[in-house]
Amino acid sequence: MSRLTTLTLTSHRGRDYPVELFSPDTGFTDTGAVYLYLKLPEGRSRQVQVFYVGETCALGAQITEDRRPGGPWDRAEALGFDAIGGLALSRPGDRAMIAAEFIHSWQPPCNDG
Repeated sequence: MSRLTTLTLTSHRGRDYPVELFSPDTGFTDTGAVYLYLKLPEGRSRQVQVFYVGETCALGAQITEDRRPGGPWDRAEALGFDAIGGLALSRPGDRAMIAAEFIHSWQPPCNDG
């Protein structure tokens, strides 16, 4: 369980967000955050694949909930996710706005709808 690095993601609006990357076995505290299940680039690819975007006031508890059978963790794992991205944000309005921007930017396949 470890922090891997920080990656800057640029949304469709041209906004840059510093997202911290963690291995899937990382234990998280209950911090407010926008989080992503993603696959890091391989070989010459420079694109991160975003499989799921969520937002929560308690990241540790939410990831536990996501691991329920058939939940977003299982769906992203089936696609090969290998990292969790996190952007810590305490204000609910900020989390909702940025999560919606991320979903619109990458249209992750594991988000419902």
